[in-house]
This record gives sequence, C-alpha cells and structure tokens, in this order.
Amino acid sequence: MILAIDIGNSNIDIALFKNNEILKHLDFSTEKNSTSYEYAMKLNWVLEKNRIKISEVEGTAIASVVPSLTSVFEDAINFIFGSRPFIVEPGIKTGIYIDAENPKEVGADLICNVVAIDEEYGGCGIAVDFGTATTFSVINNKKFLGVAIAPGVGSSSYALFEKTAKLPQIDIVAPNSSIGKNTITAMQAGIVYGFAGLVDGIIERQIKELSIKPKIIATGGWAKRIVPYTKYVKDIDPYLTLKGLYYLFKKNQNL
Repeated sequence: MILAIDIGNSNIDIALFKNNEILKHLDFSTEKNSTSYEYAMKLNWVLEKNRIKISEVEGTAIASVVPSLTSVFEDAINFIFGSRPFIVEPGIKTGIYIDAENPKEVGADLICNVVAIDEEYGGCGIAVDFGTATTFSVINNKKFLGVAIAPGVGSSSYALFEKTAKLPQIDIVAPNSSIGKNTITAMQAGIVYGFAGLVDGIIERQIKELSIKPKIIATGGWAKRIVPYTKYVKDIDPYLTLKGLYYLFKKNQNL
C-alpha cells in the first residue's frame, strides 16, 4: 500500500493506493503553521480510521507546492514510519522531457498532472487544474511543452469580496442566466461564466499550437463548478494529481 500526499496552498489531498487503485481519499485544509507532530497526528488518524496498520504502508510519496510544509511532512512521515518519503523534486525520474527554460521551476503538481495524462490518457493532452491557481499544462509525445497559469476561481473571487464594500460573499454556483437580476446572480454569472470563458479561451489557443487533438482532463476542487459551462472540457478526474504522484513513486522505486 502506498500513501500519496499532495500538499497544495489551500488543501492537502491524501490517497491510499493498492494495486494501482485508490482505496481511500480525503483532504483537509492547509495549515502552514502546523508542526510535524500535528500533521503526524492527522496522518495517524487517517490510518486508524481506515483500520490500516503502519506495517501495511510500503511507501510514502509527497508532491508539494508549499516549500515550508515539505520538510514538515517529511519529518511527520519519518516520525510515523521510520523512513523518509519519496518527494517530487528536480532530478527524479519522470519519463517525460520538461521543455522549459528552467525545469527546476516547474511545480510538483504540474509534473504530476502531465505524468498522469501520459500514463492514463494517451500521448497528447492538457491538464486543467482548478486549484488556488488555474493551470493549463500541456504534454505531447512524452514532452511537457509548458503551462499557462491564471488566477484561481476561489482566490480571485475572495479578492472581489474583500476589496468591494458592497459586494457580499456568495456561493459560487451558476445562475440561470448570464444577465444577473440582482447582486448575487450578477456576481455568480460573472464568476462562473467568466471563468468558463477564460478556460475556453486559453484551451482554444493551446489546441491551435498543437499538431494533434489533445485529450483535455480537468481536476481540482473548483472543476465541478466551472467545467459544465465550458466548450472544450468534458472530463473531470479529481485524482489526477495523486495518480501522477503514484506513478512517479513507482518509476523511481522501480516498481
């Protein structure tokens, strides 16, 4: 059994893999000031809740975009399992060529996403990750061609709520019309349909630059709110990043 941990700016996703299948998935909020012992307690709770013995976990893997928490989780895992985790970082085996000016700058989550696309969805694809930022990672013929990074649905919406005195914090769901009749529906229309248009606009440009039609896969916490209103995105894989992390672990452990 493999314990995979994806540390994001807003949430930490955890999955337990066995025989290439996810047995259990859960997430909790990212607390950047929590200690390694506090996270060790949470991880231990995950194992106990699912009646999994420490000895059943054969390996652990981390993908992190929060540098301050990488070492915290590394210590937490060592505290529980007595061994260091595999970490997605420069120099690991990926099975793909990273075509970037500085490959070391490419985020661990982006690497995981394109590896998962390559392993599960064919040679050419775009991973659209609706997280704290909205990212569009492109892979073709085992080459990571690059990425577009746009504001995230939640982060930009919260900025709107905080910076405007008369606009309330709302539930971000699609209204019946793109022409709002009150403040709430007007904001919902602007956020949901606005982001759908942003997604389609970027993907349309990326498709034109590719030689073949890509497979487009969405992931991330906001995907279900936006994807139904886009033209190009049809498929959502909520575990895309975790799957990529699992594949990277296997590649580097020769499993």
